[in-house]
Amino acid sequence: MFSSGNLHDGKAAIALLKGVKERLPALDVTYYTMDAGYDSPAIYEQVYQNGSRSVITYNKRNESEVIGFNSHFAPICVREHSYRYDSYDPKYETIKYT
Repeated sequence: MFSSGNLHDGKAAIALLKGVKERLPALDVTYYTMDAGYDSPAIYEQVYQNGSRSVITYNKRNESEVIGFNSHFAPICVREHSYRYDSYDPKYETIKYT
């Protein structure tokens, strides 16, 4: 896919993700790794619809402080102590913290 130099990366990402799924069905992509330019809900949704997981750098620009999480995005309790990662629950597709 070719585009002009002023096209934002996120604009072309959806078409590229759909193209991988449609044109290369035998290719089983487990993870998509992208930089902060791809940090948008639409891209996360498309990766999920492709049956994959995304590893995308968090984009700090224009974002307010994330309430209920520490600087490493781990959840915190009311006393502001961080929970620790426990495991992944594939049934509910959630991460467990203790």
